[in-house]
Amino acid sequence: MTTTNGNSDTVPIKGVPCNNRIEALTKHFYDEFGCKPTYFVRIPGRVNIIGEHIDYCGYPVLPMALEQDILVAADLTKDSKLYLRNINSKYEKFDLKINPFEDIDIKPDSNGKPFWYNYVLCGIKGGLEFINNEIIHGIRLFVDGIIPPASGLSSSSALVSAACLAFLYAQGASLNKIEIATLCAKSERYIGTQGGGMDQAIAFLAEKYSAQYITWQPLKATPVALPEEASFVVAHSLAEANKAATNDYNRRVIECRLAARILVTSSGATANKKVITLCQAQNILGKTLTEMVDLVHDFLPKEIYTKTEVCSILSIDEKTMNNLYLTPNTSHLNEFKLKQRALHVFEEALRVEDFRKTCTQSTVNGKTAHTNGSNGVTKDVSESTIVKLGELMCSSHDSLKNLYECSHENLDRLVDISRKMNVHCRLTGAGWGGCVVALCPNDRVNEYIEMLKDEFYVKHCDIEKSKANAYVFATTPNYGAIIYDIRY
Repeated sequence: MTTTNGNSDTVPIKGVPCNNRIEALTKHFYDEFGCKPTYFVRIPGRVNIIGEHIDYCGYPVLPMALEQDILVAADLTKDSKLYLRNINSKYEKFDLKINPFEDIDIKPDSNGKPFWYNYVLCGIKGGLEFINNEIIHGIRLFVDGIIPPASGLSSSSALVSAACLAFLYAQGASLNKIEIATLCAKSERYIGTQGGGMDQAIAFLAEKYSAQYITWQPLKATPVALPEEASFVVAHSLAEANKAATNDYNRRVIECRLAARILVTSSGATANKKVITLCQAQNILGKTLTEMVDLVHDFLPKEIYTKTEVCSILSIDEKTMNNLYLTPNTSHLNEFKLKQRALHVFEEALRVEDFRKTCTQSTVNGKTAHTNGSNGVTKDVSESTIVKLGELMCSSHDSLKNLYECSHENLDRLVDISRKMNVHCRLTGAGWGGCVVALCPNDRVNEYIEMLKDEFYVKHCDIEKSKANAYVFATTPNYGAIIYDIRY
């Protein structure tokens, strides 16, 4: 893979840093394989500040990368095999002859839950497809992940991306950040989840100290300066949710697909038969987001639509609907909430634009305005900015809870506890568990975190306060993917 430190379009390669984590992973690698790793790949987790469940609908999102990451030690082999290990002993060892990508079969366990190595296989399979199965080297991989699994912080996507990047680097493949982010988004769909690409985009395009406003077709990331007077706090609900283990996630995806097609069809617009996103529907109709909200009320007034009703509206039979719009794990569904899903998407897209605009207006020459101490004007502006951003985050959570129905009682409890302290908070990630992200003034961060420990982790979850530190933390935007090579 061609990468240079001077080209921001490519994944940077640097020398291997000297730290305890690298040393520990190197020792594990040596003890297992009898040699030291040649290079390491680091992929960060992410927290999405606002813009949930709208990337696969074609709308911009606003995430940032975390310090928590997946770190993979790697070395080349002369055979065409994958040797996979994890520093956490609960994850079983896995070896595989690297077959043509067409022959790599990624199956879940008997309960429908993916094996941990399935995410690595997604990355390998995507990489194989990219290089047309022209394998130069096999690969040994040893994984060390410090992103809590099933937390909504993109641990699975980070693992897919790390595997794909490590494999392609071993093959000497050349592609830029945009290309590999797009490839990894496509690769993760081998697990069965119809994701939109946000996790992979921020993994490769993140920059330290700024969030990223990510747009699609073409994929682009624009830095967004966040208020320096506030911090983002992430808190785990202790409810784990694996979006590949159920059809909850894909159900929302296909409901949005159906809503998009019905809006276009009911408006009398001409469009081909292919699946379209809600953003494409908006572009076809030439409407604003606010006007699209009005169209949802006009053309999708019912709370529930049956499969028979959808087929009738679209003038298609059930077989066509199953093949064109549904996924294997949603083809059995007979009822769909189209109005609720479409309303959330259009209104959430509006919130993203308002959030970005508010951040932009609150900065002067690229830096957040600070209190000048003379008349308090700047302070008032700063406080109003934090309140405005926080209100958008709260509205996002309410929509995800009531319209998209992807919250969880633990997530809602964290949000309620935060509101009592006048801290704005929302679920982040796919939902049904995982984490919340809160916007908290800097001078109240410690107080807020202590309150969450007492009111949620100790009182509600019966966890010792000293152990609660593992579940709640303040964070700032971190940098994206990087390769550490001993030859540099």
